[in-house]
Order: sequence, then structure tokens, then C-alpha cells
Amino acid sequence: MLHRYIFIIFLLGSFLSCFNPQQPKIIALPNTVEETSGLASTGEDFITHNDSGDDAKLYRINKLGELVNTYPIVGALNRDWEDLAQDDSLYYIADTGNNYGKRKDLTIYHVDKNFMLQDSIKIRYAKQDSFNKNKKTKYDAEALIAYGDSLLVFSKNRKSYNSQLYAFPKKAGQYSLTSLKKIKVNALITGGDYSAKSKRMALTGYLPNRSQYLFIADNFSLATIDDIEFTRYRLPLKQAQVEAVKILDNDSIWISSEGEGSAIPFLQKIDLNSLRQE
Repeated sequence: MLHRYIFIIFLLGSFLSCFNPQQPKIIALPNTVEETSGLASTGEDFITHNDSGDDAKLYRINKLGELVNTYPIVGALNRDWEDLAQDDSLYYIADTGNNYGKRKDLTIYHVDKNFMLQDSIKIRYAKQDSFNKNKKTKYDAEALIAYGDSLLVFSKNRKSYNSQLYAFPKKAGQYSLTSLKKIKVNALITGGDYSAKSKRMALTGYLPNRSQYLFIADNFSLATIDDIEFTRYRLPLKQAQVEAVKILDNDSIWISSEGEGSAIPFLQKIDLNSLRQE
């Protein structure tokens, strides 16, 4: 009998040693949002969308990963929606995916809180003079952030793995974008968010080996952009393609990952205090 108790205690100890209470919980999302590519908040829920391949729709999901509602955005087109930003009155949908640098129709849609299309912004990159297919274009962007009276775009550069920061007004119109700063991230940036309350900027990104990263800049300000530095964290994820990030409080962030290959789309709350700086 004593040997049996010793054996049970050994098994229990082995189990507890493998259990990590800080391991973030993965919340599976329905296949309806298999290519979740942006996150905004509404009440206690999230708003997300798919990238290219879906109709022009926004989806409401709760923190259990359940689909709550679907909102067609009448008058908009989903050529390659890549991110979702918000302020007190509007959602901003970034139809800015430009994998091969060929697009001349990059658009930011203005959508009100009743999910009605209000207006749009057309953007182009001032230094782009060729629209021929380029697999390593530096004129792709997947991160859109609302910041005061401006919208910010962080580019996705498959050649240098740096990111260019662009800023332009929220107002409807046409804008030619010139880079404000090169951010040395050594990653492909896929999403971003900013909290005016905490002045924290968060970006997500990855490398071709599928390692996933979070970049945090506290006290972010365009007025001191030359002094801003991002801290880089490796996310403890496998079989993931993190595409979006949302800041809801000071100690954690939420991310969403699309279904990539054998992976499933999911939500995840990340405790910032559990991450290790690279």
C-alpha cells in the first residue's frame, strides 16, 4: 500500500511540475472568423474581421470566442482588410494589404458605431514609383492605429524586416504618405493598438520561422518619436499567426490569431508581467 501512495504522489508531482498556471488560455474562435485580422472593442465584446477572401463584414465575438453578431458594411469592399482601429465615434477599417506592392486603391473606411459606412480615406506612398509585382515590397501595411486626430500605419517590409511609421489625418480625403520614422523591429508587423489612457503602443509581428512577437512602447508620443523605443517580447505560441492586438488594461493585452495551416483561429489574453524581454 505504501508503494502505491508513493507512486501516486510521484505522478501528481510530475503533473504539477508540467503545469504552468501562467500559461495563457487559448480561446478557440469559430471558422466564420478563421482569418481574424483586426480587433476592436465594444462593451465587453470584441469586433473583428477577416482579411481577403471574405465579404465586407465585421463580426462581434465575446470573450468566450462565441460569435454574437455579424454586420455587413454596405458600400465597402474587402480587397484585403488587415486591421481595425477605433475612437469614440468611429471604427477605421484598413483595406491596406498590399502583398506584392501592386495596389493603387489602398483605402481606410470610416464606419460608425451602428456599423454604417460614413466615408473613406485614400492613401498612397509618396516614394512608391513602381507598381510592378514585388514579393519583397516595402509598401505593404497591416497595422492601423487611432492616435488623437491622426491615424498611424506601421508597414510590413519583407526585405529589411524594419517598419516605417506613417501618420495622416482621420478626416476623409486623399493622402500621400511620407515616413516619420524607421522602427527597427526585425519582424513582419501584423497589427497594432494604442491606449490614450496609458500612452502605451503595442505591435504584433512574426518571422518566417513562425515565431511570434509583441512590441511595446510606453509613453508613446509623436512629439518625441525620435526617442521612442519598442521593447521586444517573444510570445509563447506554436502553430499561430498573430494578426491583431487590443489593449484593454494596464497589465494585459488581447491578441487574435488566424487559422494558419493546421492551426485554429483563437483569442488569447496575455499577461504582460509574464513575458520575458528578448
